[in-house]
Amino acid sequence: MPDPRFITKPTVASEDFRRDLPLPYGLSVETIKAAIEEVYHTLHIINAGLVQAGLSRLEETMLGNSFSGLISELIVKALPKYSSTLARNVKVGGHPDLIPMGKYSGNSVLSGDEGIEVKASMQAGGWQGHNPEAGWVMIWQYAKNEIAQPLKDRSPSQFQRVLIAQLEKEDWSFSGRKGQSRRTPTASILKSGTQKLLSRAVYELGRPQSFL
Repeated sequence: MPDPRFITKPTVASEDFRRDLPLPYGLSVETIKAAIEEVYHTLHIINAGLVQAGLSRLEETMLGNSFSGLISELIVKALPKYSSTLARNVKVGGHPDLIPMGKYSGNSVLSGDEGIEVKASMQAGGWQGHNPEAGWVMIWQYAKNEIAQPLKDRSPSQFQRVLIAQLEKEDWSFSGRKGQSRRTPTASILKSGTQKLLSRAVYELGRPQSFL
């Protein structure tokens, strides 16, 4: 019997990738495609087990920010598996998430000037980070359905776009703490940075043929 729709593993179509886009640090369309498929496979295995046990999917169990963090972590761990040029930055809290293989001792750096920062988000814009830093940023925009009723009508989580662009500090705004505030300092990508990212979609679900 086939899996219910809401835990079905999505397929990844090769025609949804833009292959004429120059990518940094030896990153390739094939590497990105393999990472997408691994994330889908991981979610499918986990959710199938949860549903079989009579429990809710991760999408219904986790808070939105926590789920985005999980997706980001899965991406960061998956990409280096299929790349001979990129490594995961193993420094806790280190920046960026992916660094050139062998660039930094032990593939660990607190604040490196080479690499790619990875962010997973349901948002189509207004992306944020902790600091306004120049460098390559990769946005993995995804959609999840945790509202439709009955449950069987919900769709599995799926990536909508993968965007990658080199941003400058001027493409960010910064909101620090004031006074006794415990607010986490955040940096937001401005319109200039958003336009750079949107113009460099390496993957887009259902990409128009004219974009190929």
